[in-house]
Amino acid sequence: MSRRATGWKERALTAARHPRQEREVLWALRDVSLTVARGETFGVIGPNGCGKSTLLQIVASILTPDEGSAYVAGRVTSLLELGAGFSPELTGRENIFLNASLHGVSRDFVARRFESIVEFADLDRFIDMPVRTYSSGMYMRLGFSVAVHLDPEVVLVDEAFAVGDERFQRKCLRRIKDFQEQGVTLMIVSHDVLLIEHLCTQAALLNQGTLVAAGPPADVIGRYHALNLEQGSDAGRRWGTGEVKITSVELLSDGAAVAALPTRAPLTVRLHYHCPAPVDRPVFGVAIHRDDGVHVTGPNTRMGGFDVGTISGDGTIDYCIDRLPLLPGRYYLSAAVYDHDLITPYDHRDRFLPFVVVEGGTLERFGVVELNARWSAPPV
Repeated sequence: MSRRATGWKERALTAARHPRQEREVLWALRDVSLTVARGETFGVIGPNGCGKSTLLQIVASILTPDEGSAYVAGRVTSLLELGAGFSPELTGRENIFLNASLHGVSRDFVARRFESIVEFADLDRFIDMPVRTYSSGMYMRLGFSVAVHLDPEVVLVDEAFAVGDERFQRKCLRRIKDFQEQGVTLMIVSHDVLLIEHLCTQAALLNQGTLVAAGPPADVIGRYHALNLEQGSDAGRRWGTGEVKITSVELLSDGAAVAALPTRAPLTVRLHYHCPAPVDRPVFGVAIHRDDGVHVTGPNTRMGGFDVGTISGDGTIDYCIDRLPLLPGRYYLSAAVYDHDLITPYDHRDRFLPFVVVEGGTLERFGVVELNARWSAPPV
């Protein structure tokens, strides 16, 4: 799928501005081939501008591909542009019938579902007011409610779960669960990878209009995090007196250097340092932050009861984790060395080393860590 000048006016203006410049063709999607089985919930992830929304618009027949084809079997409802086709001067009641008609649904069918549509959207008090008086949240809730009451066989969802407040979002997710139980095929685009992993049975990763990976959501999400690492990251901040310098940091699992590893894997953080003159009883530490800024942990040798003694020259300090409890996601490692009183920083490298945790056999998905715990039902 490419983007080029369309219409005589746009072509004429382009030619006038750049009379000798060849027309640039930008492919929004190229060589993307996917199959979504009937009854499957399929997630699509990727960075902004990778072609996710374009893909859904092709499946919805809003766009026609320049090359290849898209085949869809079944009645399609698209949650792409919620409220598209609403007339601001008409009431909510009138717009329900108008919007449903654009989906090819009869007035009698909508009349039978009308009360359910209004109740789901929480708009009973406002349904006979012009939609131009609605807030953006009310407008979107009405669009979502109409769309999900049309008995679809295929549902296309593009970031539609941000509609309304938390209560309404829960209602939307429950309706998606209902669709799954009914065997409806869903194709969902979202930046919320936790949502994709929670809802979807299969997933695909797009980048710059091409298909990078497809398969189980946990694997595809791990590839997405790894892709973010490959595309570079903030090098972090650094400060300190320089009396001891952390020259490098290695992440090791079973003796091999890693940038990605699964939950429950062993991990050794190896700090390499250089100390030009003897320093007595320094304190080495590490910290881990999730990519949204959550500070996960910050152990150091003093709190761990490990007295480093006096150091000089080059050396290493290891922090060993037998069983990594972090849940899948992207994280940043900090490393530091301070004086024994934790007042003077000799070297502090803040969030400079990114790494990825992928699915590793845990069934936990929510939060940051997997606790070493178990469920039981004590006898009454």
